Amino acid sequence: MERGKRQAVVVGAGVGGLAAAARLAHAGFGVHLFEKTDGPGGRCNQLKVDGFTWDLGPTIVLMPEVFAETFTALGRRMEDYLTLHRCDPNYRIHYRDGSAITFTSELCAMGRELERVEPGSFQRYLSFLALGRTQYRTGLDHLVGRNYEGLSDYFVPSVFKRILEVRAHRRMYSEVGRFFKDERLRAAMTFQSMYLGVSPYAAPGVFALLPFTELGVGVWFPQGGLYAIPLALEKLAREEGVHLHYGTPVRRILTEGKRATGVELEGGEVVRADVVVCNADLPYAYEKLLDKDVTRLKRADKLRYTSSGYMLYLGMRRRYDEFLHHNVYFGHDYKGSFDSIFEHFRVPEDPSFYVNAPAHTDPSLAPPGKDALYILVPVPHQHEGLDWKTEGPRVRAKVFQRLAELGHTELERDIEVERVITPDDWASTFNLARGSAFGLAQNFFQIGPFRPSNQDPRVRNLFFVGASTQPGTGLPTVLISARLAVERILTWAGVDNVVRAPGGTGPGSSMEEAA
Repeated sequence: MERGKRQAVVVGAGVGGLAAAARLAHAGFGVHLFEKTDGPGGRCNQLKVDGFTWDLGPTIVLMPEVFAETFTALGRRMEDYLTLHRCDPNYRIHYRDGSAITFTSELCAMGRELERVEPGSFQRYLSFLALGRTQYRTGLDHLVGRNYEGLSDYFVPSVFKRILEVRAHRRMYSEVGRFFKDERLRAAMTFQSMYLGVSPYAAPGVFALLPFTELGVGVWFPQGGLYAIPLALEKLAREEGVHLHYGTPVRRILTEGKRATGVELEGGEVVRADVVVCNADLPYAYEKLLDKDVTRLKRADKLRYTSSGYMLYLGMRRRYDEFLHHNVYFGHDYKGSFDSIFEHFRVPEDPSFYVNAPAHTDPSLAPPGKDALYILVPVPHQHEGLDWKTEGPRVRAKVFQRLAELGHTELERDIEVERVITPDDWASTFNLARGSAFGLAQNFFQIGPFRPSNQDPRVRNLFFVGASTQPGTGLPTVLISARLAVERILTWAGVDNVVRAPGGTGPGSSMEEAA
C-alpha cells in the first residue's frame, strides 16, 4: 500500500471500472482493482477460437469524442492507444417485404435511398438530423454529462427547459413519426434504442440522438475489435500506477457503520481502503456484495430491466462478401416484437436480428478466405417459463431459415466453429441481474435522478460505475459514468477530509507481484 496516499479499491475491470481506476490514480489515489475473470473488459470482451475472433458484446463505437475525453483528461491522445475505422455504409436493413435500405453518412447517397423509399422524405431527414444534433449536444453537455444531487436539482427551470428542448418527455417512436411516414423508415430510425436494450415505444424521445450519432457523427470500429477499448484502458491504468488483480473475485464489500472500509476477497483476505468503487452490475452488487442491514437498493422490486441477447458466434469456411460489416433483419411485426420482449417476456414469433461481419473491416479477425460472423437476436431477460435449453435451438433455427430465404442457403453448412451465449450465460458469467445484457432499463422514470445514484445514499464513500447507475447504459455512457463517479469522489474527499483506512490487511507484496 502506497504511503501518504488515499487508497481506493475498484471492484470489476469492465470499461467503467478501468476508466475510473485510471482517473483516480491520476488524481493521486493508490488504486487496486480486483476482477474475478482472467482479464479486462467485462461484457466488452472477446472470444477467440481456431483463428476466429469475435467481440462478445458491443460491436460499434458511437460518440468517439467521449472516448477521446477519457484519454485527454489523463494527458494522453486516444490515437496513441486506439485506431478507429469508420464504417460506411453504416449498415443495410432488410425488411420482410423483400426490400432493403442501405444507410450511409454520405448525404447525397442517403438522399437517393430515402427518396426511393418515401418521396419527399430527404428534406424532413435533414430536419431530423438538425434536431438530433441539438439532442446530442444538449444531452452530452447538460443532461447525461453532469451529476444531479436529486429531483430538486433536476426539475429547475434551466434543466426542465432542456428536457423539453430535447423532447425527453415524449416517446422515441412517436417523435420519429413526425418526420417519416413510411413504416420502414420509422423502424430504421428507432431500432437504435435496442443498443440500450429498451423498446423505442418506451424510450424517451431524446434517444432519437442515437440515429444522429450514427448518421451525423458516424459508426466506428477499432482495429482489433471492440476489445481494443478495454485493452487501451488497461494500458492507461497501468501507466497511471493502478494495481490490477485478475482472477481475484471479491466476496463482499465491507462496511462499518455508514462507511465502506474495503473488500473481502474470495480467498478470505481483507483489503482496506478509504473509498470503494463498484463496477459490478449495480443490482447484483446490492443483492450479493453489500450488507442489506447497512444499505439497500431503493424500489428494487419495481425496477425495469433491459432485454437480453441470444448470441451466435460463427466461424465460416468461406468469406461472405454479400454481408456488410453491419446488417439488420426485421421481422414481420415491428411493434409486436417489442411487446413480446418487454411486456410478455417471450421470444417473438418472427424475431428481428443483427449480423456483424467484422473481418470485412479488419481482416485479422478471421483466417484468410474465411469469415467470423456474430449474430445477435434481441430476446427477453430471464423470466419464468423461458427455458433456454429449448428456446435457444428454436431461435437459432428461425435465424438460419430467414437467412436461407434471402439466398444464404449454404450458410449453416459452411459453419466451421460455433459458440452460443444465452441470457442464462449473461447472468452466470457476468453477474448481470436476470441475464439483462444492458443492465437497468432507461425509461423516463429510470434516467437522471430517478436512476440509482453513483454514490450510495447511506454509505457515502461507496461509489458505482457502469451501465446500471447514472447516467445509463452503452459504452460512451459508461465512460461518462466513470468521470461522474470520480468527480463525486474528489468532491467528497476534499470536503469530508477522508480518514485513512483503519488497520488490517492491505494489498501485500504477493498481490503486487500478481498485478
